[in-house]
Amino acid sequence: MDELSNKLYNFENGKFSFLRLLSVCLDRTLGLCELTFLYPENIDISDDIRAEMQQFCENNLKINSKIKVKFKKSFLDERLLRKQILSFFENNYKSISAQLSEKQVKIIKEEGKVKIFLHMCQEVINLFENLFAKKALLGELEDNFIAEFEIEPVLDESFNIADIVPVVPIKVPPKKVLRYEVDIVKNLFGKDIAPHPELIKNNNAPKPSLILFGTISGVQKKTFIAKNGKRKGEEKTFYTFNLNDGKSVECVYFCSKTNEKKCECLTDGMTFLCLGDLKMGLGDKLTYYISAMTYAQMKTPPEEEEPQVFDRKLVATVEDYNDHQQQNLFVKSPTYKEPISTRDIVVYDLETTGLSPETDEIIEIGAVKIERGKITKKFYSFVKPLQPINSEITKITHITNEMVANAPKVEDVIVDFYNFADGCMIGGYNNTEFDNKFLRKAAQKAGVKFNNDNIDAFQIARVSRLNTHNLKLGTVAAALGVDLTGAHRAYNDAIATAKVLLKLCEE
Repeated sequence: MDELSNKLYNFENGKFSFLRLLSVCLDRTLGLCELTFLYPENIDISDDIRAEMQQFCENNLKINSKIKVKFKKSFLDERLLRKQILSFFENNYKSISAQLSEKQVKIIKEEGKVKIFLHMCQEVINLFENLFAKKALLGELEDNFIAEFEIEPVLDESFNIADIVPVVPIKVPPKKVLRYEVDIVKNLFGKDIAPHPELIKNNNAPKPSLILFGTISGVQKKTFIAKNGKRKGEEKTFYTFNLNDGKSVECVYFCSKTNEKKCECLTDGMTFLCLGDLKMGLGDKLTYYISAMTYAQMKTPPEEEEPQVFDRKLVATVEDYNDHQQQNLFVKSPTYKEPISTRDIVVYDLETTGLSPETDEIIEIGAVKIERGKITKKFYSFVKPLQPINSEITKITHITNEMVANAPKVEDVIVDFYNFADGCMIGGYNNTEFDNKFLRKAAQKAGVKFNNDNIDAFQIARVSRLNTHNLKLGTVAAALGVDLTGAHRAYNDAIATAKVLLKLCEE
């Protein structure tokens, strides 16, 4: 789409250079390609511009699908900007997000320029800079708003490190969309809809061209005065109701003149197959904006996706863990805070061919299981990468291409690790920002889902006020009297992390 953006920028001496291509959604099942363009808040998009942009895209985008052009205004609203910033950290930098609140984000707007000041204590500023979060945040804002942004961290020791580190779940998207079948009865309005809806409960984020089925309730007919378009100043009709298939979603349909009579039949208790866009509506509530409705009846009840059962010999090595200190009757067993005292935890570490989960690969995984404060089992395996290990990685990890030549594929090892970690929390050292990203990528490839709660020993070490000059695993381990022999090998780092976690969580 870069080529389309360049053509648009140069079209008629930059006539539409104020527009930015925000997103492209191609739905092959519906034969529809939707292009959304972002435009500044001080410009109005006329019907002529809409028509000309539609023609421009049809002339320059050669695909066998119907093209629909949409526009989204770039509102430089402080509330929206603040929400986007906090959401960015929540999704990408959990360790910073845990230490950042709305009142720490100050925004100043000056004639198309937006200055953002992040008030944080020194530890969080160091983390912000070490993770190169500023550049990533700039990219996020420039992708979603039209303005010139400046971002500046501000030292403010009044915002101390939080006392409680939140539990962060690892979420991996399902391998396939769960659909079921309905019988079409009669079209009410809009285009024909494929009779294969999704479950409402499986859709908790915005999604275009979504097909849902359910029973309607709470039908209300409402009106408003059009502020734009050909019918500016005229009274227009829209309907609101709930659609329920076991879980409910709020729906809105903006009714055209030709469909007003058809919609008068809408009554509570009727069942419909619907097509529409799931978007954030008023009050930041997920709302289903409907474009087509068809009378339909249930044909095949939806079946929940069965959990995968892997009945085969383990590829990785799993053994009992024996530790003299744990078994010594003359050593008093410590007591632990939650979650150590109440949950089983699998602490793991990965060695990889680089830092990017998109382009680099796992070459070794090591883990131990903590059951009610005792390390009981260990798990480890080499992984054969698709690309050779370079010499720099070998220098750091001491893992050579010969060592992984006969190792299993990542899909097989991840399935074994999935079984090993079943029913447990997952933990590591800075795994929130590094290991979990590789784990998600590998899990998606293997077709498994890690829904385990997450605990990060690095985050706990940061709030524990240890007297150390840095928070590297080796430094923290030494401060707590934990041996870390053979660092940068997955199992050695995992066992050291587990012992560090236990020390940090002692009563």
